[in-house]
Amino acid sequence: MPGIGRFLTLTGLTVHLTGLIVHLTARTRQPFQRLFPLLAALLLLAGCGSVIDADQARICRAVAPALHSDDVEVLETSLNSVPGAPTALRYSYRARSESGTTPHWLICTFAAQTGVGRFDLTAVDTDRGSLSEIKLLILKRWWLADAPPEGTMAALFHLGPRAAYWVQQALGGLVMTGVYGLIATGFSLVYGLLGRVNLAFGEIAVVAGTYMLIAVGVASDVGRLGPAELTLALLVGIASAALVSWLAGHLVVAPLATRARSPQPVLIATAGLAIALAELLRLTAPDRVNWLPALMNRPIAVAGQDAFIATVTPAQLLAAGLSMCGTSVLLGIVAFTRFGLFWRAHAQDPGMAALLGVDVPRLRTQVFLLAGAAAGLAGGVIVIAFGTISPGDGLSITLKALISAVIGGIGSVPGAFLGAALVAGVEIGWSSTFDIAYRDVVTYALLVVFLVMRPGGLLNRAAPTPREF
Repeated sequence: MPGIGRFLTLTGLTVHLTGLIVHLTARTRQPFQRLFPLLAALLLLAGCGSVIDADQARICRAVAPALHSDDVEVLETSLNSVPGAPTALRYSYRARSESGTTPHWLICTFAAQTGVGRFDLTAVDTDRGSLSEIKLLILKRWWLADAPPEGTMAALFHLGPRAAYWVQQALGGLVMTGVYGLIATGFSLVYGLLGRVNLAFGEIAVVAGTYMLIAVGVASDVGRLGPAELTLALLVGIASAALVSWLAGHLVVAPLATRARSPQPVLIATAGLAIALAELLRLTAPDRVNWLPALMNRPIAVAGQDAFIATVTPAQLLAAGLSMCGTSVLLGIVAFTRFGLFWRAHAQDPGMAALLGVDVPRLRTQVFLLAGAAAGLAGGVIVIAFGTISPGDGLSITLKALISAVIGGIGSVPGAFLGAALVAGVEIGWSSTFDIAYRDVVTYALLVVFLVMRPGGLLNRAAPTPREF
């Protein structure tokens, strides 16, 4: 079967490149070695949550009240996927009325897992029999079309509307802070090694998101999407980004950095590479799945009252958790591993590092792979949080991440995350208070202020002057 063949190919690529990335952490210090099992366990726990399509779940929940009279209250018991039926959901509930409470169940079958077909309810089976075609048509035409939205849960914390509004903005900024921080780390790793900036990192993140969506589409053809399939799809995206970054580093960045003393050739070449990647993805967009099904998207009421309630979805929490986990791993790699020691030594004095036994070609390979994996994780986080990623998004991501790296101190990995938090905070604060049309103007003005007033960034690293940069 072609789908299975492509899936196995992607799996083989993932395993191979993931092994290369994990090799970066070899010979670590003992405390950091214990960190990886813990992080893996946290990721597995995150994947144990429901991955049911939120739109299909909403439709299936709306079917139950239509099967009973108006005086019956429907109390949900469970909503689960049906083994062996990728497009079906089983909804169990209790119907409570004056005569008592009775358990019931129904199975909703949809036309497809992805695309427009996932909204098309094709069959409803209940504990009292299947709905006929006429009843199903009436249900879809006159009940589901006018079904009221799902009720919201009580907020976990009671806050005033203004405080809840700012909680909502902070929750929304967590994902972008992680995205900017991960890509800014890629900038810092490469700049610390070669003194050059790779402007293609944003599009490399888009490549990762695209390959993740392709893997999701292949997995949907094979069977129902689950935690294992989504995790594998994310690893496919990270591995593809690491591979593209490695190729770009060895074929474009490193040769130009060696031959030319000026940084302009690398900037121009990587800008051209970013445009080429964006156009390639744009031309192939009609031939693939470009949206992630609405998984784990049922809102959770966090804080507020009736006037305004701050909400967050499990997908947003997972995306923020992955980005924070990724940034923690990167900081640990740079701080506690032999790779981090060699990278810091080379960044301070390349000649002396080589004389002391640092394998510079191997170090470059590791840096390109690790920087690409960080960008790949950022692309996967965007897909999980927002459902898609588009060609051309890389330019905006690249500029914001580069600003983050410069503000934090170009070449400093901790500084990259501090800069990302500041840039995301400024964006959220401005968008929440003032005209959003001027948000990017303020962000770029912030870069100008730092280049003039503090070119070394937040951590006051001995950075180049603005003209040299």
